[in-house]
Amino acid sequence: MSNRAFDKFDLTGRKAVVTGGSTGMGYYMARGLARSGARVLIAHHLEDFAKSAALQLTDESGVTVLHDTVDLSDRANIKTFTNRVLSRLGSVDIFVGNTPQDLCQPVEKMADRAIDQMFQVNVSSLIEIMRAFIPGMRQKRWGRIILSSLTTSLAGAAQEDMGAYTATTGALNSLAHASAAELGHDDITVNSIVLGMYKTESLTEYLAMVQKTHGEGVAKAFTNSLSSMTANGRLGRPDEVEGLIQLLASNAGGYITGTNLCADGGMAMMFRPNPMPAIPIYPPLFRNLYT
Repeated sequence: MSNRAFDKFDLTGRKAVVTGGSTGMGYYMARGLARSGARVLIAHHLEDFAKSAALQLTDESGVTVLHDTVDLSDRANIKTFTNRVLSRLGSVDIFVGNTPQDLCQPVEKMADRAIDQMFQVNVSSLIEIMRAFIPGMRQKRWGRIILSSLTTSLAGAAQEDMGAYTATTGALNSLAHASAAELGHDDITVNSIVLGMYKTESLTEYLAMVQKTHGEGVAKAFTNSLSSMTANGRLGRPDEVEGLIQLLASNAGGYITGTNLCADGGMAMMFRPNPMPAIPIYPPLFRNLYT
């Protein structure tokens, strides 16, 4: 028997699906799984994004990464997607639900359709995908479900108009708790990863927009303000999520379930003033960035 500690992190032979695995944090989650040997399929609503990311992940990990498309706002499309995935893979051992669609507006100004769509994309879609994959996990008596949440689900962000959006991420935390209790007897773990501020491509683009609109000094002050919210005093590097995904998806994390694990540089526990209230962190527009 090998005594190498990293053997417990080996995912060779495991099959994983990552929604939103083409961009942002989802990309690095998928890369962490692939680098541990899992057969990974990433899903995005745009074919070109999914295909390009799969090729790049294959090159970076040395493992062939598959891709598919899914419209998480469409229940019929989700059903077609999960049927197609199960046809291709046979079963799914690891499901990473990374699908935040945000609409940053005051609650009293949000349209009914906007609220319904955000909850469908961020919460209902993941439940529907879980329903499709759980039977195979139960049959094997082994499974991992990891849901991507945000620090705002634990600590409010007063000036950023994120009340309704935060409600969807809070729902994922609760979903992890309850589902873990339901599925634990079949050795299926369910956890949420509570993410903080990472220097993703979308955040870098946003900071460039702030600099262009408000000047370099404001953009730098804004970055410093974000960094000051963390105990580490800096924004996260996206690749820093890979180790946590590898832990939760492998036998090394087999006794971790029903938790909301913070990977936020200590942001959730910091006591701090609101940052730069005159500049919203995100424009008040629908986005499907899957950050």
